[in-house]
Amino acid sequence: MSTVLDRGKTRGKQKTKAPAPARTVVPTMPQVNLLPPEVRAARSLAVVKRWLGISLLAVVVVVGLVYAFAQLVRTQADNELADADAQTMQLQAEERQYAEVPLVLGQIADIEEARLVGTATEIAWKPYVDAITAVLPADVSIDSLSVQGPSPFAAPTDPLDPLQGASIGSISFEMRSKTVPNTSDMLDAFAGVPGLADPWVSSVTASEEEGSTFYAVSATVQLTESTLSGRFEDVPDEATDEDAADEAATEGEG
Repeated sequence: MSTVLDRGKTRGKQKTKAPAPARTVVPTMPQVNLLPPEVRAARSLAVVKRWLGISLLAVVVVVGLVYAFAQLVRTQADNELADADAQTMQLQAEERQYAEVPLVLGQIADIEEARLVGTATEIAWKPYVDAITAVLPADVSIDSLSVQGPSPFAAPTDPLDPLQGASIGSISFEMRSKTVPNTSDMLDAFAGVPGLADPWVSSVTASEEEGSTFYAVSATVQLTESTLSGRFEDVPDEATDEDAADEAATEGEG
């Protein structure tokens, strides 16, 4: 019985853990840098030199890149300049080939200007003479007529009659009527012709020829600016339109 109890006590003692031993803290020994200041300065200088070398290398690389880029830009500029010079020489050669064209165009312009000035006062007389003849009574004929037209080198003359308006010329004619002419109807007929204004019968004289009596009538009509033919006034504009049409056709073909 006691033996069993002793074994139980022994087992209980074996299960109980022993306390951990206490740790002993050993203080570190103070360290002292015994290197002389010259060594430390030399090490610091080496670091500075290393960074200076790196910086210098970076600067050299950047400068090299900038130089290479500048050379590339210069080469491109030289090529463009060479192309421009070649094109200029080609244009100059073409200009020499067509050197007479501006001279010819200038002569054409001078001729057109002279033609425009020379025909500025041109009047197509026949239509107006035919119109005057058409409005005359059947028994009235024209024996003679004279015209006074404008001149490109002189200003229009003032009308002799103060009751007449400004005009650029006149038509005077001598007529023969078998009967007493109705001058009022005659003047109205003349005034109805476009381009004619201020008709005037200056005299009506009875005459006899070969035993027959007739009446000689002297009349005058004034010419307005609408009687000017203006044949060449629109030629420059038409030429310009034709040139524009030719250019448009050329662009369309291109």
